[in-house]
Amino acid sequence: MIVVIDTSSLLSLVRYYLPFDKQNILYDFIQEKIKSNEIIILDKVYDECKFTSKGIVVEKLEYIKDKKNQVKTTDLLPSQKFFNQLENQFINGSVKNRLTDVEFENRKNSFMESADAKLNTLWS
Repeated sequence: MIVVIDTSSLLSLVRYYLPFDKQNILYDFIQEKIKSNEIIILDKVYDECKFTSKGIVVEKLEYIKDKKNQVKTTDLLPSQKFFNQLENQFINGSVKNRLTDVEFENRKNSFMESADAKLNTLWS
């Protein structure tokens, strides 16, 4: 099985589980799964980890710094279904009604470059 992991899951791993992993069993297991590409770290998730909680994830899981352990998201193209869902979410959340067209497009484009959007792109 292949798993794509997000920033908050990595943060929870580092904060709540690794402190009790005195013999590095969990640490080594996660490292092995990432290096074998059974756990996927998107480059956008790595970027978020660098700035979340003072970079504690990158500090504790230093092996995610290695580009070989990251999947580039520049080639991920969202489907039309994803774009429709995104538009509907913004409209239903009344974000579009409060913004000018330019502001709306800027926010949408900003979201499209986020780790959340890249994770969702994989499943749409």
